Amino acid sequence: MERPGQSDATGQNTPLVSVVIATHNRPAALRQALRSVLGQTLQDFEILVIGDACRPDTAAVIAEFGDPRIVYVNLPVNFGEQSGPNNIGFARARGRFVALLNHDDLWFPDHLAAMTGWIDATGADIIIARGAIIEPARVKGDPLKTSIYGMGKGGFYDPVITAGYGSAQMARRASLGWLGPWRPASECSCESSQDWLFRAWRKGAAIATMPHLTVLSIFSGQRSGSYVEDTAVEQEELASGMLMPNDLRVKVLAAAAAPSRLKTSSYLKRRLWAACGIHPRSVEFRRKYGRGAFVTRLREIRGLPAMPAREPGGDDLLARYRKLAESDGAKPNGG
Repeated sequence: MERPGQSDATGQNTPLVSVVIATHNRPAALRQALRSVLGQTLQDFEILVIGDACRPDTAAVIAEFGDPRIVYVNLPVNFGEQSGPNNIGFARARGRFVALLNHDDLWFPDHLAAMTGWIDATGADIIIARGAIIEPARVKGDPLKTSIYGMGKGGFYDPVITAGYGSAQMARRASLGWLGPWRPASECSCESSQDWLFRAWRKGAAIATMPHLTVLSIFSGQRSGSYVEDTAVEQEELASGMLMPNDLRVKVLAAAAAPSRLKTSSYLKRRLWAACGIHPRSVEFRRKYGRGAFVTRLREIRGLPAMPAREPGGDDLLARYRKLAESDGAKPNGG
């Protein structure tokens, strides 16, 4: 097994952590996400930014940092959701551990140090940090509202009560082969991140929860037109609070809504669903969306076009390349 500081088959030193960031045309938000990684107290990492057919301004933001630990891979065609880029990151990762970070989320400076310590302390295959969802303000000046996720039962994942979104996940790279990839959103009955955790639990993975708040989630699906304008005002304000991390934690937790408690009968019913292979979250999702329709709705809220076709016809390909050719022709000197 590769250890940090050792060389891999290419002669490069193997990092302790591979950080995978899937991104699509939100360079301002990506800039803040990268800063939150580069500001970690643990610096033994590589960053794999997987672009989902991004514009050139994404590459320009990455170039600003001039850090050789950042590797950028841009898909030639838009996959349309996070599972594809994340799986590419899994496949290219070299670290002992693999951590995910959504491009609109932030980590506290001690996230990687705490996670790597906790995953070894628990012997887990996957670990989930505490995270806070920053609720969108209805009008400017509204008080901060948050909700907390990542709670388990007895320190481990519980399929009924545990939500562990991507930015709060870390896995052992040695376990990824049998844990398998993220499934495409079209095949999932709930979020791809939750589907992956549930399937890992069903396979017998040890999934620990870490009782330390290290993740701030700024969900683009809660913010209308979030992909239309290239801004990251919320991320910038929260990032400035990271200079006093425990003060920010106090502020975030004080603003959190009290979690709802399930009756024992409701909990046991959901555990039975889980034992039968039905993710308890999927029942709620099926009431709201059809299979794969959740991502379609998110794209509408974000201001993105419909999901790209997996098998476009000749006319669709012709239209795509005509648009690209027009864009190339508009560039100075054709490039």
